[in-house]
Amino acid sequence: MTFFQRVMTDVLDIVCPESCLSCGCHLKADKVQFLCPECWAEYERTDCSKDKENIITKSFNSEDIEIVDGCTFLKFDKKETTQKILHNIKYFNHPELGVKFGKIAGHQLKKYRRFNDVNYILPVPMHPDKQKKRGYNQAEKIAEGLSEVLNIPIKNDILHKNVNTESQTRMNKVQRLKNSTGVYSADRVEELCEKHFLIVDDVFTTGATLEVCAKALHSVMPECKISVFALAKA
Repeated sequence: MTFFQRVMTDVLDIVCPESCLSCGCHLKADKVQFLCPECWAEYERTDCSKDKENIITKSFNSEDIEIVDGCTFLKFDKKETTQKILHNIKYFNHPELGVKFGKIAGHQLKKYRRFNDVNYILPVPMHPDKQKKRGYNQAEKIAEGLSEVLNIPIKNDILHKNVNTESQTRMNKVQRLKNSTGVYSADRVEELCEKHFLIVDDVFTTGATLEVCAKALHSVMPECKISVFALAKA
């Protein structure tokens, strides 16, 4: 680093100080962004990316929709680093963090050759009103990171959310399924009807959202194959 760069770094630390999004400690402008080294080391991963037979695939195998493959990347524990990461992505205007962790997850998935035959990534859609208010769809940002590493294109014009539903945070799976009934729809695209789609969400709690999206997709393109991914498992 040149003398001028060091001076500019010191100036940025004073004018635009950055804090770790998890613990709040000060970050030097020339250090790792978003999280301090300690918090980068703390976030817990699931084992789903290693094994094709896992809690995600098993949960869908018991339903009436066939899922080719599925996994999550992070363990979501309340008041821990992963929750703070997800909340910053979703609620505190840090879409770039979604892209970053999408890339990190993508490298892990690539290592274990997951989703190798997927043709398109489909982010779980937001209602247009909510997306306009938030400014972005966090599932799209995670998908962008995955897409860059896995070299799989994103399609944002197949799945749609037609109803602006209430938050599902405190709902069980039955309530979530009821709350999501008729909410999502999909368009049939003739030239894609036999392709393999990966539906991407931010958090897997009960799997209801991914299940409803998968059913909507399967209803218009029953010939297609469907896999699912969520950045974190609650």
